[in-house]
Amino acid sequence: MTNSLRKFIRAENGVAAIETAIIMPFLLMLFFGMIDLTAMISFNRKITYSASVIADLVAQNRTNVLKSQIDDYYNAAAMIIAPTPSTQIHVDVYGYRKVGTTVTQIWKTKMPTGPMCSTTPDTAAIGTLMTASNDVIVAISCMDYTPYIGTFLGKELLGGTSFNVEQAIMVRPRSTSQLTCYQTAVGGTLCS
Repeated sequence: MTNSLRKFIRAENGVAAIETAIIMPFLLMLFFGMIDLTAMISFNRKITYSASVIADLVAQNRTNVLKSQIDDYYNAAAMIIAPTPSTQIHVDVYGYRKVGTTVTQIWKTKMPTGPMCSTTPDTAAIGTLMTASNDVIVAISCMDYTPYIGTFLGKELLGGTSFNVEQAIMVRPRSTSQLTCYQTAVGGTLCS
């Protein structure tokens, strides 16, 4: 019996399998966590770029823009986030004007797809960018990102299975101090 106990203590068969079984879950979490981190950084860059492109496209218009034109600009956001489906991105575009010392929202339009953005523009921050009777265009782009590791770990460990990635960009109109969005025709109903 003592010989078999000594052989058991000296045996090295299966040690690698035991070490692999202990270490492998941590290595897999690290691997998928790095994939999620780089994907989330990539999506954040795409969201920031899509908000910037849409704000810039709107700001290039002279004095007026139609809602149908902005709807065309939303296609640019869909191209930026490709190959991710365009139904996963949402963009809100706001037009603010400073009347006296008060910053007022003049118009707003939104992309019909994707998750609703939770951020609303901070008028205190906008006011510092404006002078009297001057407009600022704000584009807020957002999407929900579901990490691979979140499907394994779930709400208990991560606090949620998806995260909202959101960015806001503020720009001044390029060729005019005021830019107004109309639903169908210039001088008609404002975008809302």
